[in-house]
Amino acid sequence: MAPIGAKSEWHTFFIACFRKRLSSETFSSLVQFFGAKHPAPPQVLVQNLLDAGCRDGLVDQRLCAYLEVLLSSQTIDVSVLLSAVLPVQPGDGTALEARLLDGEDSAKPSVQAVVLPLLSRVIANGSISEDSELFVFLKHLLPWINHFPSSIVLGFLVSATLGCSIAQEVLPSTKGKKLKTVFGQALIPMVANLSQTNIQLASALSYWQKHYQMQDALPQDSMELLGGVDLGALSFQESVLDNEPMNTRAGLYVYLNAMGNVPTLVTDLILAAFDIFANAIYRTESSQSITILRCFLVNKLPAFLNNYAAIIFPPLSIEMCISQALLRVDPAAFPSFSQMFDLLGKNGMLSEARQEFLFACALQQLIPEGSIEALLGDVPMQSLPASGRYVKDDLVANCTANPARIEELVSELENMEGNAGEIAGALIELLDHWQEHEDQVENQPVYDEFGSVLLLISAIKHRFALDLADIGISAPESFVSQYFKSACESRAVNKLTEHENELLGGWVRGLFETEGINDELMSMCKPAEFHLLVSTLFDQSIKACQAGVLGLDTLTGGLEYLLEPFLLPSLAAGLTWFANKLWETKDSFPLINILMPALSILIKPPSMSADSAAIHSAVLSVVAEPLDQALTHAQRVYKLRMDISPLTETLKSHMQKHGRDADAYTELAAWAVTPSMGLQVALRNLVRLLSQWCLAEQSGAAASPPSYTHRLLRSCVQLVGAKATLKTLVDEVLRQYNNEHVPHAEVVLDVVVTMIVAPQPDLTSQRLTLGEVLATEFQTTNELSKTDPDRARVIVRLHRRVQSFFAANSNDVGVGMGEGRGMVLSNAEGLPTTDIDDVLAHTEERINSGEFLGGTIDEGLMSIG
Repeated sequence: MAPIGAKSEWHTFFIACFRKRLSSETFSSLVQFFGAKHPAPPQVLVQNLLDAGCRDGLVDQRLCAYLEVLLSSQTIDVSVLLSAVLPVQPGDGTALEARLLDGEDSAKPSVQAVVLPLLSRVIANGSISEDSELFVFLKHLLPWINHFPSSIVLGFLVSATLGCSIAQEVLPSTKGKKLKTVFGQALIPMVANLSQTNIQLASALSYWQKHYQMQDALPQDSMELLGGVDLGALSFQESVLDNEPMNTRAGLYVYLNAMGNVPTLVTDLILAAFDIFANAIYRTESSQSITILRCFLVNKLPAFLNNYAAIIFPPLSIEMCISQALLRVDPAAFPSFSQMFDLLGKNGMLSEARQEFLFACALQQLIPEGSIEALLGDVPMQSLPASGRYVKDDLVANCTANPARIEELVSELENMEGNAGEIAGALIELLDHWQEHEDQVENQPVYDEFGSVLLLISAIKHRFALDLADIGISAPESFVSQYFKSACESRAVNKLTEHENELLGGWVRGLFETEGINDELMSMCKPAEFHLLVSTLFDQSIKACQAGVLGLDTLTGGLEYLLEPFLLPSLAAGLTWFANKLWETKDSFPLINILMPALSILIKPPSMSADSAAIHSAVLSVVAEPLDQALTHAQRVYKLRMDISPLTETLKSHMQKHGRDADAYTELAAWAVTPSMGLQVALRNLVRLLSQWCLAEQSGAAASPPSYTHRLLRSCVQLVGAKATLKTLVDEVLRQYNNEHVPHAEVVLDVVVTMIVAPQPDLTSQRLTLGEVLATEFQTTNELSKTDPDRARVIVRLHRRVQSFFAANSNDVGVGMGEGRGMVLSNAEGLPTTDIDDVLAHTEERINSGEFLGGTIDEGLMSIG
């Protein structure tokens, strides 16, 4: 037994690891170092780690990562971990315990629901290497299987264990004969139960029964409990569980290049872009959403089509594709200028977009400028930009020679001319190769220019949820790459270079002492260096205040300097650091009384100039969401604090309002206007309109797309459930099939299939998707065919088309039912695999091993609390 002192030391150690959000690499090295000083058995390590990672009813997101470190280093084994999360004997088998096991009792998963999928994964990867360890593991698992035969999470663990290499060596041998018999008996009710909820998992378990000949050793009455599951019909393919699909750029590239009919693809893509833009206009979507769609049509689509112009061979051409697409665009939606009277209304914007698209295509040399008038059917009212088509390298050279050109380019980003992509690329490259001119008299304008460009890129990255590859960053050593990866993380002083330490000292003196921020400091510190240092500056300032080196008034007064326009963009990283720090808040968190006054002065300053207010608003739009979440967490811990809610109210006015959430309440009220089943009626009407539109288009008549928003389908699934929603869709398919006046009723099948497979990003992982319900309904079609053969046929046809869709696409572009759901996933038990600390996943604090274990902070200002 480990000494009491060792248990206490390990508990304190693990608590500190979670609080500091250590990376797996740092945690691994510290565990080895700490274990040499405080040896303890694996059971003690596991129990203390679980206690530290499961506090206040929440499972810390780092827990699985830390457990995986201990497992991979063989500090603990899977049997020890299993016995820690599942007692030797289960309880009374109540429904509550079952829900806890599968994580269904609340929005937060239990520790079992988080750890057991981890065990499934590591066992599948070969973590069990000894037959004795396999026997111990299976014997411990056996009573839980008997008590909870319907548990999906246990089913996956059993399947992973039976499929590991050591099991395939041991179980067929004489050593595994007795255990195989007992296990075969336990699997019978599990297979029978899971065949009603997860047919693929049940098939996998049945395969292992057959593979290990477990059923041969069972009495006949036990076999009857299988409920008619046909073991003989199983094949090896049915035992292989699909992993979660992954969307990859390479997959999409292969898929698009594999399209045999590229001209048709190009034509349909152009037509779809115009349809979606017209739909947004007529639905009166927000001006922000309309601008985004218009920008895609003009600035993105022509550049994208340019990549495919070379693989369209004569007699076809990209110009012919564009012409064919515009011929199919509804002329009522996109009239020529001579056909309309309201140039400032909806039709005016649509006509402008059509013209802008054609001129952008001409700019990309997809079509000759002279053909625009014929394609428009009218005299154009604009011309190609006088500066012609921009080239990124030329723009970088121009801006390097003439910094004033940067401001001109930023203003041109709003132009719908087709040059925005090259401008954005040039601005990003300028940040990586920023050059200061020898004749520069003042340094403040340099900070102004650099900060403005950086803030613009940060705002675009945030608004469109782009990653580094999306914005054209590939070199890890580039400034932009370093900034987005680590600018919001502070560094220990002893990890800084001598030059960085000198800069840090200069900024501390400039902000908090009498020196002030002068040209000497800014000439010594390049703008890029300052933006990468600001989080460390905040960290050291807060710690100095806690240690009594800085007074609170001095701290807040110094931070007000950062509200000057030339320094304000640095708060994008700085306020994100504050958000990450707030997630460390506990009841005894010592820094809360310093963090809140500092945040208040930065989020709600008493006064600002007009220039500062505009930049401040842009900064808050970038950081509002993570900062609001962190403050909400702090408010839950400190319920009586009165200085948190005013900040969250301020941030809410800067929160990004996505187009798909616009006017949600008004829409819902309109859909539900029918007294009974209002949402379902609205959905059936929408399916009918989409089908009629397709039929009209097939007949050669030009028709505008019906008003469509995916929010209707999502609202139905959320409010009435996926089962009722699927029933509504099937009902409409049946209605059109049975209506002899509706020609080509097969069209409705394609519409409904597309709705089923379309992504549903806002649905929680615990909610069934349409695809999952359809798969369940498909299993009952034999019985259904006896009472309602028409409905059974529709369900079978829908299921076949959905399966064909995923069979054709899952290996190429990684799509899945509702964003990867509906297939059997690595977490197919439907449990959320993360908790409220998700937002901390990117905030790994880099600390020094000696500093952590010695309980000291930089320069001895304070000790670990």
